[in-house]
Amino acid sequence: MSIKAHILKKEIFLQLAKKYEEGTCTPEEKIAVESFFDKMQKQSLDMELSDEKGDVILDKIFLELKVKPKKYTIRKALKIAAILVVGLSIAFTAAQFIFKPEVITQITAKGEKKEIFLKDGSVIVLNSNSSITYPEEFETTRNITLVGQAYFKVFRDVKRPFIVQTHDVKVRVLGTSFDINSYNHHNTKVSVISGKVEVSSPTGKKVQITKNQQADLIKNSDLQISTENSEDKIAWISNTIMLKNTKLSETVKIIENWYNVDITIEDQDLNNLTISGKFKDEKLENVLESIAYLKQLKINYTTKNHITIRKKTP
Repeated sequence: MSIKAHILKKEIFLQLAKKYEEGTCTPEEKIAVESFFDKMQKQSLDMELSDEKGDVILDKIFLELKVKPKKYTIRKALKIAAILVVGLSIAFTAAQFIFKPEVITQITAKGEKKEIFLKDGSVIVLNSNSSITYPEEFETTRNITLVGQAYFKVFRDVKRPFIVQTHDVKVRVLGTSFDINSYNHHNTKVSVISGKVEVSSPTGKKVQITKNQQADLIKNSDLQISTENSEDKIAWISNTIMLKNTKLSETVKIIENWYNVDITIEDQDLNNLTISGKFKDEKLENVLESIAYLKQLKINYTTKNHITIRKKTP
């Protein structure tokens, strides 16, 4: 193959891909191109694709779809593209880019927080031991997957709803600020700081909540609405641990994430003890000593990063 012919084939492929991306394909072209890429992505990259094999792929596409291209040039262009996808790494990379937008994952370790600025103008603060995943470029919706806890300040865009999916609920908004706590050790809680959000449970039940309202997922199905100062729910952003009748088992999880330690509750009947308190920029030792004093507990440091909590013996 001459260099001139090679370049010409590459240009034809890129023109066809650009036409599809811009939405200017005819219905026949659109169906054929989508089918072509669907089949091509199932082919091994190491497979040598000849003109004859390219024809076979295209014949199968048109036979399955019962679509006959109106012009021979469409068939010819797709045949050339079939050869190029395997023969030209650049062409195949371009095809993958069209159909598989880059996905970004942001992760925080225990004891770490991270502020993330999205291209749409939204801001996310990711709490310790959490992660979010989202496409580099948003399309008709702004989809985010969350594991753990995050605060969202969403830039308003009525044409592109902002949707956060956790392991058990989905939250849909246009423009607002809210907190989602979805650590796997308890059911998800959504707290609205401003605006309005819609929360959907796994069963499809939906509720709308506004400022200072919270939606708690109860037993993985029902959504329970409560009213409380939502600013308390985002106290963690300003390095403040806020506990309000929080079970010791849950308090321990918060402390583990906050200070990057492991804590064992030796006496299991202590799990349901409730703790209340506010700790801003406190050292780990001070937090634990306060809890131990209030609840008559004994704190033992097995190692620097492993702590045991047990009942205080007389």
